[in-house]
Amino acid sequence: MVQLREKRLRTIPELVMARLARKIGRGHDAMYHGTRQLPCILRTGMLLPADVGDPAVFLTRSPDVAAYWADTTVGKNEEYCGGILVLNRTSLIQNYRLEPSRYPENWIDEREESIWYRCVNIRRHLLGVVRQPDQHGVYGWWYQGEQEEFLTQAQARSLHRIVSEGRAKVRNVIVQQRGHAAAVSSISGRATVG
Repeated sequence: MVQLREKRLRTIPELVMARLARKIGRGHDAMYHGTRQLPCILRTGMLLPADVGDPAVFLTRSPDVAAYWADTTVGKNEEYCGGILVLNRTSLIQNYRLEPSRYPENWIDEREESIWYRCVNIRRHLLGVVRQPDQHGVYGWWYQGEQEEFLTQAQARSLHRIVSEGRAKVRNVIVQQRGHAAAVSSISGRATVG
């Protein structure tokens, strides 16, 4: 018997998007849909079947597969904005017929389920969305994309110093506010006792 395997993620953005989507779907019976047309889908609130090829909406149980389809660094096209929709499978099966699907010719198990010939209204079923800008919050704005070039050590030290100074300033503001709040509460406590 042939062992089916899942797609291997190739880039850091795919890995990060898959982890974020998995975190959103944890504790739910979740299905994932990776897309490079996220703004359009969110604007319309619908997943439309494909015009070319199979007329179906494809969902997967694997956030890794959804991240592969959502990664826009593959096409290098500026007009696309990729993302992963995390949908509730329990509510989906109440309104739509989900059929398991597999393409045996390439032997990669995408753990897909499809909804044939129907538009899917995602508004009632959406658990969360992972957008490409969310990735930058995880691995930083200095990531350069496909080349996977990171900062030099000198640049990293400089950024670390800037971040440390910023955190110190925030810490000082919090300490000052707590001191001020404690002083106010002690004054008001004396006024109510007397």
